[in-house]
Amino acid sequence: MRLRDPREFRENVPVTRKYVYLNHASVSPTPLPSLFEAYRYLYEVANRGSIAVNEEEEDELYHIRSKISNLVGAYSDEISLIPNTSYGVNLVAHGLEWKGDDNIVTDNLEFPTVVYPFLKLTKKGVKINIVETNPYTFEEDIISHIDKNTRLVAISHVSFNTGLKVDVRKIVKAARENNTLVLLDIIQSAGAVKINVKELGIDFAIAGGYKWLMSPQGSGFIYVKRGLIEDPPFYGWKTSADYLDFNPNKFTLEKGPRRFEIGTVDLAANLSLAKSCEIIGENMELIESSVTNLSQFAIRLAKDHSMEVITPEDKRAGIVIVKVKKPKEIAKELLKENIVVSPRGEGIRISTHFYNTEEEVQKTIEKISELERKFN
Repeated sequence: MRLRDPREFRENVPVTRKYVYLNHASVSPTPLPSLFEAYRYLYEVANRGSIAVNEEEEDELYHIRSKISNLVGAYSDEISLIPNTSYGVNLVAHGLEWKGDDNIVTDNLEFPTVVYPFLKLTKKGVKINIVETNPYTFEEDIISHIDKNTRLVAISHVSFNTGLKVDVRKIVKAARENNTLVLLDIIQSAGAVKINVKELGIDFAIAGGYKWLMSPQGSGFIYVKRGLIEDPPFYGWKTSADYLDFNPNKFTLEKGPRRFEIGTVDLAANLSLAKSCEIIGENMELIESSVTNLSQFAIRLAKDHSMEVITPEDKRAGIVIVKVKKPKEIAKELLKENIVVSPRGEGIRISTHFYNTEEEVQKTIEKISELERKFN
């Protein structure tokens, strides 16, 4: 599906018929092509049962892996399907080998998914450094806490509550100087801006599919660079290379990406994800341009209305945080006007995808400004 103009895609997103939907950083509406791909599979299973399932899995799901890998610049055998981001972070947390003097560097701006799984490692003596930082000195603050004992840096590519798009390469350079691995949560960037995991130099990338990738909840993936975590932390029936022998007395560790998929994956959700990745991948330049133009438009319009913007204009993706005094109350009032946003941190989070329009953004900013005056 090649698009000449972002607005061409709006007919594939039914939510636009009723709502000004600027909440893709929370949950994206599933576009019709991705919905129909999930429905196609479920309809086949309804009519042919295991025959349809076996046909879909015949190539070890490389038809799904390849579409995801093409989008993020990975090899297909580095992409494993996971149910959510939390699961992926736990794979890394419990898949790496740790020593008592190891430390992990993360930060106070993270969604809890990036931090909580590592807290369990404190029982092994691993120290968790949760760096106090802000959108303007983020990279410097993280780098200043990396030392020779830092085993892993775990951060988000785009901050869920500030909209900051991190200069990942800068942090990776400092990490490499200390033989430190880097985990990147890309759930707020994949599908909104171009990502190439090889060019970024990261070791792990994780994303659920239900935000900017516009796929159902239950879809998601983890990128694990070749040579890392060859022995996964959890075993299941599909962890065996000979899993179709169904023999509990025989186990040979799977070397491919299926080693992380310990059981049955949600095929319908991940087929939908693959279709979204295909569409996004075919139009990535157009999508990134539209997303960043709309976020810039939102920032400048908010400033024109004398509102403070938390998101750095020169380091942004698709999220813009406009500071208000009563974010929850304002979000509720906006919903009454069929404008969908989220209260996050100190303000209202506006997250525009590529098919949104400047008219929608303008309507939203003007209404926020009006409500801010009303509540104060």
